Amino acid sequence: MIDVHFENIHSQIINHISQAESDLKICVAWFTDVDIYNSILAVQRKGVSVYVIIANHQFNKKSKVDFKELLQNKGYVGYIGNLNDTVTDRLMHNKFCIIDNDIVITGSYNWTFKARLNDENVIVIKNQPNVISKFAKKFESIKPQYGFSIKGNSVKLLPIEQIMAKLEKKQNEFERAVKNHLTKNITDKF
Repeated sequence: MIDVHFENIHSQIINHISQAESDLKICVAWFTDVDIYNSILAVQRKGVSVYVIIANHQFNKKSKVDFKELLQNKGYVGYIGNLNDTVTDRLMHNKFCIIDNDIVITGSYNWTFKARLNDENVIVIKNQPNVISKFAKKFESIKPQYGFSIKGNSVKLLPIEQIMAKLEKKQNEFERAVKNHLTKNITDKF
C-alpha cells in the first residue's frame, strides 16, 4: 500500500512512529521537532530500538532536540557531513524513516517545527518489501562512523565503537552494583 499526505504531516509521522514495535531507522537532514522526538522516546521506552542519522549542520546542533535521553536509553545518533557546510560540501539531504522494516515514510518534509508551516508532502509505503529493502540498504550504506555521546551536561562527538564500549561498560557496572546490593541485603537478613 502507498499513501500520500499533504496535510497534517506532523501528525501522520507521529502516528506511524507510535505504532513501532521493534525498530526505527531515521535518516533526516534536519531534526528539530520536539514533538516527533518525544514520540520516538515514547516507543523507545517500550523497547523499540532507535537509530537516527542526521546532517551535521548548525540547525541540528542548535536544536532543542539534543538526543540525550535517546542516547541514555541505548539509542544511536550519528551525523553525516561537514559542519562548515560550504558550497562544495555534499549535504546529506535524505528524509526517510523505516518502521519495523515494514513501513517507510519519505518525502519533502523535514522533521522540523518550521516544516509544519511549509507546503510539504510525505509518502507512506507499507508492505512493499522490495522498496523497503532499498531504503534499508541506503540507510546501512550511509550509517556514519561517528556519533554523539554525553559528557557532563553536553553532547560531544565520538566514534560509534567508543560510544558503544562506554555504554556497555556502564551497563556492566550497573548490573554488578545491583547484584552486589541484592547480595548484601540478602546476607544482612541472616
